[in-house]
Amino acid sequence: MNTPLISIVIPAYNAEKYIEECLNSILNQTFQEWECVIVNDGSTDNTLAIIESFAAKDKRFSYYSIPNSGSAKVPRNKAVFYAKALWVMGIDSDDFIDNDVLEKLYARAMETKADIVYLKMKLFDEENPEKFNFIPIQNFDMKKILTGKEAVMLTIPKWITGANGIVKKELWTACSTFNSGINHMNVDEYDTREMLIKAKIVAFEDVLYHYRQHSSSITKKISAKSFETLITDKMLEKLFSEHFGHDSRQRQLVSRYRMKELIAKRAFLFRIGSKLQADERKKVKEMIKEHYMDIDCKYSYTLFEIISFCRYFFAILIKCRLCQKIRK
Repeated sequence: MNTPLISIVIPAYNAEKYIEECLNSILNQTFQEWECVIVNDGSTDNTLAIIESFAAKDKRFSYYSIPNSGSAKVPRNKAVFYAKALWVMGIDSDDFIDNDVLEKLYARAMETKADIVYLKMKLFDEENPEKFNFIPIQNFDMKKILTGKEAVMLTIPKWITGANGIVKKELWTACSTFNSGINHMNVDEYDTREMLIKAKIVAFEDVLYHYRQHSSSITKKISAKSFETLITDKMLEKLFSEHFGHDSRQRQLVSRYRMKELIAKRAFLFRIGSKLQADERKKVKEMIKEHYMDIDCKYSYTLFEIISFCRYFFAILIKCRLCQKIRK
């Protein structure tokens, strides 16, 4: 097979319900010069058999199996490592793309000389497919061409753009976490920002990635892992300090976001703490304390905002106390 122009990388764990739809959406692309590298992350269902069936009928599919890593990052990085193309696109095994996605993303990359081309994400509810929304929103100018540093500011404090599309492989492998063993929850949000900051040109194309939201997602489950997002927030603050400057407006925005998330996590622990095992609860309390001690309040919040969050926190506290009295 000739060297592909785009490598699609897919981590897959117990995805038998969705992965056939995902792989068919790749097989049906109008753009033909692709490969798809799938890493089976220790699945215990029929996922591997489905992957093997696709690899048997089209040599552009290749696959590897590893013991379960507990994270999509490990199998995704392994797939990127084996990718042969200059361009890499990540797809989750429970998502799918429209038939013209690769064709239009590649054409846009050639037209703009971009390092990253993002598309539009349609987020739909698995239980109610008619309920959906888009990132970016419908009136976003998909003909924008930005520098990487301009584009990354569309992800702080909330995501105005999505994080899917084609990215030059050299940006993936240059991520500081790529070979580091760092594997905490949502570290991919750090990776995305680092790739954007290092990109010279970022473009957009109005084609659809269908992102499935469902209750079985690890982000919906209550565990100590849910609080690991605090680690990512700290890493992002350092990243923005290094690339924009310690006293920059950009770093201040990240610091303020970090403080907001820390307060929210503390309130979240108060609400769900009884559902955690004692050792998990202790671990989370220590994590929150560590991050509070590390916060630079100079850049975090105005006095008005701190008062507002304190009012919010005490409102939750009073509500929880009332609920306890009602139960008694």
